[in-house]
Amino acid sequence: MPTQTEELRRRIVAEINAGVPGTKLGSERELAEHYRTSRSSLRQVLAALEEAGLIDRVIGRSGGIFISHAQVQRNLSDVVGVPAFLASQGYIAGTRVLSTKIGAPDATTRQALGITADDFVIEIQRVRLADGSPISLELAQFPADAFPGLLEQQLGGSLYAILESKYGLVASRADEHIEAVSATPEEAKILGIKPKSALLLITRVTYDQNDSPCEFSRDLFRGDRTRLAVTAQGRGVSAQPSGAAASVALQNQAG
Repeated sequence: MPTQTEELRRRIVAEINAGVPGTKLGSERELAEHYRTSRSSLRQVLAALEEAGLIDRVIGRSGGIFISHAQVQRNLSDVVGVPAFLASQGYIAGTRVLSTKIGAPDATTRQALGITADDFVIEIQRVRLADGSPISLELAQFPADAFPGLLEQQLGGSLYAILESKYGLVASRADEHIEAVSATPEEAKILGIKPKSALLLITRVTYDQNDSPCEFSRDLFRGDRTRLAVTAQGRGVSAQPSGAAASVALQNQAG
């Protein structure tokens, strides 16, 4: 059962997620009255939310507590699941599973996973949440023969953790391609944004410890909530393992 402080935090975060960046939530006194809590408890929660980048506190006659959606940082140098990098930045990760199925792969998926038209793939579509707010829409595909029973697992957490614990597979590296796209009406509705809003499309092929492709995914991250980070290496730096660096290629959409 959550503590009173955690319950207060959840209520304020819910109001932040339902609001618009820049909107004034109220003064400290008004919020204490609204949530029927003490000023000391409220200040403790507000300090944590400010540190996480979810609010701005402005001093002065026209000041108060304002919504300031923080950007989630996605480090392209690491092969980790969404829950791991959200937790490392202080967010509470969440997942909504939209659909699952086993079907025939298209030509792009066959090439990415090194399978044939006679093979089948497991397809999992999910929405990822940070503190209850949608940040990405992901579609992950796996070779069905390699992962029997995958759809019977709890799919609300890290799929990489399931692959490692149940199938002994470790994600060793990934090839990713990033491009800027516009949200379709359906994608916008799922992510809680306006149609044609900016999205970052990350197309990824993940390889296991035997350097065999094990996942092909298409992740759409909200452009207003996501920042990409990458470690680049110059010729003046001694060689590092291949997994320590990454590159980003931005591509303009035709038309």
